[in-house]
Amino acid sequence: MKKRFLCLSLVFAMAAMQAMPVSAARKDEIAAEKSATENKLSQAQAAVASLESQKNALMGQISSAQQQLVNVITQIDMLDDQIQVKEADIAQTQEELKQAEADRDEQYEAMKKRIQYMYENSTNGSWAQQLLESDSIASMLTTAENTEKMYSYDREELNKLKETVQQVADLETQLEGEKADLESTKQEQEGMQQSLQSQVNSLQATASDYEAQIASAQQQAQQYKSLIQQQNAQLQQIQQQEEAARKAAAAQKQSESKTAEKSETGKTAETAEAEEKETTQTTENTPAEDNSTKEAPAADSNDAEETVQPETTVKEEADEEETPAVEETPVAEETPAVEETPEAEETPAVEETPVVEETPAVEETPVVEETPVVEETPVVEETPAVEETPVVEETPVVEETPAEEETTVSSGNSALGSQIVAYAEQFIGNPYVYGGNSLTNGIDCSGFVQQIYAHFGYSLPRTSDAQGTVGTSVSWENSQAGDIIVYPGHVAILTGDGGIVHASNSAPYPQGGIKYTSNALYTSYITIRRIV
Repeated sequence: MKKRFLCLSLVFAMAAMQAMPVSAARKDEIAAEKSATENKLSQAQAAVASLESQKNALMGQISSAQQQLVNVITQIDMLDDQIQVKEADIAQTQEELKQAEADRDEQYEAMKKRIQYMYENSTNGSWAQQLLESDSIASMLTTAENTEKMYSYDREELNKLKETVQQVADLETQLEGEKADLESTKQEQEGMQQSLQSQVNSLQATASDYEAQIASAQQQAQQYKSLIQQQNAQLQQIQQQEEAARKAAAAQKQSESKTAEKSETGKTAETAEAEEKETTQTTENTPAEDNSTKEAPAADSNDAEETVQPETTVKEEADEEETPAVEETPVAEETPAVEETPEAEETPAVEETPVVEETPAVEETPVVEETPVVEETPVVEETPAVEETPVVEETPVVEETPAEEETTVSSGNSALGSQIVAYAEQFIGNPYVYGGNSLTNGIDCSGFVQQIYAHFGYSLPRTSDAQGTVGTSVSWENSQAGDIIVYPGHVAILTGDGGIVHASNSAPYPQGGIKYTSNALYTSYITIRRIV
């Protein structure tokens, strides 16, 4: 029965030993898969971070483009208001022109009637006859003088009316030109609005694509996280199985040890019983020898002593024979049970507890050695923050006082400004082309200003809005030739006599193209900038 039990135990132990390597291999495989999944998760998270960064940069571009779009729309609204004002002025001027022309025509008709009356319908005959019939030369001269005065008056009034008509007509032409400039500027701004709107739409579409990519990457990362959780669960299950197998093996070994111990104890008991029997037999044999000694003839005392010695020897021998029973004590031989101590072998749990072996935590106590935190205290050593105090030293912002320096410049290079104006006026009469860059074949307002200043070595931005931020701001009273004046959606060069030279609009010259406008304040301006 014991043998069967031992065989079954052995079979169970062998099966457990075979299962352990299989589970260990599976555990290594899952751990490798988990590591690969974690790498993929890291890559997915990095992709999400990169896409988020790109999206944020794109949103910044969208915000900037939308701000520009808002500015352009605002300028278009301002231009609409200014165009409406110009249209009202033109309408009023046209009414004034009609009235002036009517007054002129009326005066002309009155003059004709007077002349006709004097020459044809006089009651005393014709004007020549009146002269001939005059009583005296004085009377004749008086009549002639009055006639001349009347004629001069009529001519003078007629000329005044003609001048008024011309002035009104010129004003109408000027207003029409200014309106055309505003409308051209509005067209430019509307073109810019469309361009910016298209840019914003494109950027927003790209942002939406980024959002889709980010959502996909996040979904993939979530899948990797779920897979890692599954792999962790599998690893935990394998660990639990290994732990159960270890416990079963330990229990089996302990059972085997107890069985072996019982077996050894039984053997020891049998051995002790056998030795006891031998001892009993030896003891029974000893009196028989004593009897044989008594029957033997008496001997001298020496023989008696010798007879006694054999008894002692027999007893000692019996004792010596008994001692092996003690030496044999299978208990001592059973000590393999102690050596086997399955618990000791099972102690992988203890071996696994690297916490004890890991006591380097105590040896590491680098926390104390690492006190370089105190030594490093670079915060105190690095107090160069106080030494650097670049904020105080860097106050050159105040020292530079660029405003003052630029103010000095603003009082300055009027000669160069006049040269700039003279060079710009060489291109008067050339056509206006929106987006063009040729001073001879076609250019727009901001391109005109940029190209003129580039000839003198100054690099200016391409748009009127950007040109309104360069140089130094000056007032209208302090402006001089060569300064640039920025209007809503338009820019021009001041000529120094109250006028401007600019690429105005797409109408043929002199209504449009590159031309001189005598009134720089024909509409409200945003800023005047001094470049030279």
